[in-house]
Amino acid sequence: MRKRPELLAPAGNFEKLKTAILYGADAVYLSGQNFGMRAYAGNFSEQELAEARRLCSEKNVKMYVTVNIIAKNRDISGIEDHLAFINNLKADAVIISDLGIIDFCLKKFPELPVHVSTQFSAMNYLTVDFLYRTGAKRIILPRELSLSEIKEISSNSEAEIEIFVHGAMCMAYSGRCMLSYYTKQRDPNRGECNQTCRFKYHLTSPDIPEGLYVEEESGKGSYFFNSRDLCLIDHVPDIIESGVSSLKIEGRMKTSGYLATVVKTYREAIDRYFSDKDEHKTDPAWKKELCKVSNREYTSFRFRDPDIPADQNYDSGKALSTHDIAGTVKDIVKNKHLVVEVKSAFHPGQKLEIVVPGKRTINVVLEEIHDTALEKVSRTKPNQIVLIKYFKSVVPGSVIRVKK
Repeated sequence: MRKRPELLAPAGNFEKLKTAILYGADAVYLSGQNFGMRAYAGNFSEQELAEARRLCSEKNVKMYVTVNIIAKNRDISGIEDHLAFINNLKADAVIISDLGIIDFCLKKFPELPVHVSTQFSAMNYLTVDFLYRTGAKRIILPRELSLSEIKEISSNSEAEIEIFVHGAMCMAYSGRCMLSYYTKQRDPNRGECNQTCRFKYHLTSPDIPEGLYVEEESGKGSYFFNSRDLCLIDHVPDIIESGVSSLKIEGRMKTSGYLATVVKTYREAIDRYFSDKDEHKTDPAWKKELCKVSNREYTSFRFRDPDIPADQNYDSGKALSTHDIAGTVKDIVKNKHLVVEVKSAFHPGQKLEIVVPGKRTINVVLEEIHDTALEKVSRTKPNQIVLIKYFKSVVPGSVIRVKK
């Protein structure tokens, strides 16, 4: 019988940490103010890391801290102090990409489990086994691997295996890109990427095969660096049976509303497998649910075939979604009103979806909206606090969506 893998969610700040836990994550990954690969995610001060650790311990959720930049000499002393702090926190693991930092951490803080970042590009079982024998507990595999390759690695090493199942992908190998650095002097390998790959480009090289980029030949330009987003929701049974230990969601820069939907959906898929694994059925509604939040069109990339070319979105660099996040439920007043923090405008008479942790999504039509002075509101504004009717089973942290 397969062991139930953990569902690992991103936490870009404290609000997103709470959302990930509320919607069913078994573990979260987050970063301090330095040395992580998402420098602009908000991240956590040392005090906030300590508070996050207490919350995760209370909720029985594992906490992994990223220290996964490609380090330079000037980083070493700061990283040593930061690792000491993480060790004192008794974090469940530290995620590292740099081989020297891995070695240093294992020697200096042997009680602190090390997970090797996907940036390391461990593509085969010999490398994975080497890292495990060196002392690493878990290896996070690159997104470029197929199911058959993941199975082969899993069966040839005792290391825990973690794979990404959902979220943005990089046009470069395992995120090792310098495009943003050369164009904007923001180093992607130090958490500063500005996603230059999402821009429109015009190719001028005479060596491009004829007909490869129709957009270029017509003079319209192309988003040929723009990767689609990974989505493996339809493959959860295969992933579980491959022997991986952790299913990871990308997105420390994404909103809490996005996180709520994605974590809830993958939680349902994993739980469905273990409650009805003889059927191994996937629910088409899951993919529709994931299309409601921001995405650049979905792909399973090389999961089924290791030899297919990169799956790019040549038409646009913009993210898509069928719904907007209208707000988040912050409180409940006497089972009469939901206190809602508005994210995007909505109005009375509009159909809304309320995404409730661990429950079915509720479809409602609002008759009235009031402000905190109980005055009627004809249309909400972002960041406004409003009151709407209470609906049974809704809890604080529930997310409200509206169709575009």
